Amino acid sequence: MRTVFGGHAGWRLRFATKSTLFCIALLVLIVGTASFAFASTTKSRLTLNTAVPKTVATDGADQWRHDTTATQLVSPTPLLSVKHISISPLFDTYYASHRAVNSLGDPLTFAVPIDYGWLQFFTAGALFVPTQTMAPAQKKTSPTPHVTQDLLSSLIRTGTKDTTTGVVRLPLLQTLLTVGSRAPVGGAGSTITYIDLRNATNPDLMLTASAALIIDSATTYGAGMFVVGGMRGKNRVGHIIAQPFWNYINRSDIAPDGWQTTIGMPLTNALSFTRTDNGILHHILVQVFSHNSLLFDEDMPVSAQSAISFLSIGNDYLRTFGLPTIKLDTAKAVWLQSDTAILDHPGTGHEIAHIGQNFPLQLLGNTLWFGGKLWYNVRWSTSKTTYTGWVDANAITFTLPRSGPAKASLDAVLPDISTYLQGIGTNVGVVLYDVTRDTYYTYNSSTQFIVASSMKVPIMLTFLDTVEQQGREPNDNENGLLTTMIENSNNDSASALFDAVGGAEGIATYMQKIGIDGLSPDQDSWGYSVITPQAMVDILTLLYQGKILNETHRSLAFNLMENVQPDQQVGVGDTAPGGAVVALKDGWVPGPDTLWATNSSGIITIGQETYILSVYTQEQQSLDDGQAIVRHICSSISALYS
Repeated sequence: MRTVFGGHAGWRLRFATKSTLFCIALLVLIVGTASFAFASTTKSRLTLNTAVPKTVATDGADQWRHDTTATQLVSPTPLLSVKHISISPLFDTYYASHRAVNSLGDPLTFAVPIDYGWLQFFTAGALFVPTQTMAPAQKKTSPTPHVTQDLLSSLIRTGTKDTTTGVVRLPLLQTLLTVGSRAPVGGAGSTITYIDLRNATNPDLMLTASAALIIDSATTYGAGMFVVGGMRGKNRVGHIIAQPFWNYINRSDIAPDGWQTTIGMPLTNALSFTRTDNGILHHILVQVFSHNSLLFDEDMPVSAQSAISFLSIGNDYLRTFGLPTIKLDTAKAVWLQSDTAILDHPGTGHEIAHIGQNFPLQLLGNTLWFGGKLWYNVRWSTSKTTYTGWVDANAITFTLPRSGPAKASLDAVLPDISTYLQGIGTNVGVVLYDVTRDTYYTYNSSTQFIVASSMKVPIMLTFLDTVEQQGREPNDNENGLLTTMIENSNNDSASALFDAVGGAEGIATYMQKIGIDGLSPDQDSWGYSVITPQAMVDILTLLYQGKILNETHRSLAFNLMENVQPDQQVGVGDTAPGGAVVALKDGWVPGPDTLWATNSSGIITIGQETYILSVYTQEQQSLDDGQAIVRHICSSISALYS
């Protein structure tokens, strides 16, 4: 048997052989016998003090010596039935660095805001990260059921803080023992509760080294590890860590920071109980440590992966106290982790918008549990309008997911247009880039549409880059072709310049050079090339931001696109806000199936506002139908900036 001495000054291991301990036990027996004989011969003259020396615990086990509180369970929290809850970004660094998948298990709740910070429960524990300084500790009072905020404050103050991340691991087990939770240990069908575990922490039940030796010789679990946890008179006393548990807690994947840090000191010896699962009786061994408890199913081979596990104290805490009171900081900025539907009512409400990453939302302070999920009331703003809705708390993150522009569906800025767009389906695609707010609003943005005359913009940009590479300026003939191609939408001029840049291959090479995906040039008929609305907006954005072409050629491109003749402005141009400067190019053509493709794209600046818009349609019965769709969408967006 090995002995561990635990104290406030540190840890050290002492190894002793069986023969050494046997000699010690024999010496204790001889001394005890002599003492008894001496006492018998002097009984008439002395009164013996037969009181058992008081056990002084050094491992904290004496804190429940006089506790008798018993706490009934509350109604099961709705969150405990929710699957696929993710680890909050607030805790994922801690979770990964401490390999907490084993010692904490899976998330049971979302990260929820409480007093002073954010809290997330896991199967075998809970993590907290502070957002403000806690008030000084109040005088300790005995906890009573359902006073969860007082309990949480105590847990936070006594938790283990990780200095790298600032995350605090909460000692849930100690609270469950303190209040005497009636939660069945190890799950339904168990024959013991936390009251029984608390009773087993009585320091008077600690074993002396000699007693530990006797018990050790009778156990079937090998020598085990005797850990000193206090003194009884002049004798060191403590607990035996059962050998299966000792092997388990010394695994690097279970306790990467060391078992003393992750598991803590043993507070009981191993206890036996039974649990019935689906009518089958299981014999379970449980041992309480200062941070958690371990279970061993004796009916399974010790080598089995699930034979040893941590006690589900996170689950049992929620079953004992319920969910903590949520304290939302109103007007706090939050974001979504992926594209998420915003509803007008929690759970079963109508989808009013779809918000993507980096799009800022503000909490309104209202929360609601529905369908086993927590819902937050949020709002968001566009250039002139504010909207409100409800979002699943599991989708929320309180840190900006990544650098870059915000993204949302078009219904986030135009909720009323959703029904209209859905009626057209995949035969329309829209991308609005609000340059001023670095925000994209999209609908069916990655579908390719027939490009028609808007292909003349890629032709122009490819040609201007070509002459730059040649170290020259366009000659008079080339300037004439550029002007008639863009301002008058002359197809013959476009064909001449298309051939001059090497046709489809030349266009494709330039698009690859500037990082544009989504344009597929057609060598035989450039008008039947296909492009995504997102690709066209990306091209115009590069032009606007000055990331392509030199300043002279960029100015030339803007001058041409700002002077498109009126009959070639259908959509972006003829619906733009009054006084706006618009650089655009439209296109329309009957497709190979004789159905019409129509589009309009441009850069619109009005005062301090700039937005880039691209609208594409196809498979329309007539040109008028296609142009009506383009005008309707463009005018709706124009109204946001008028």
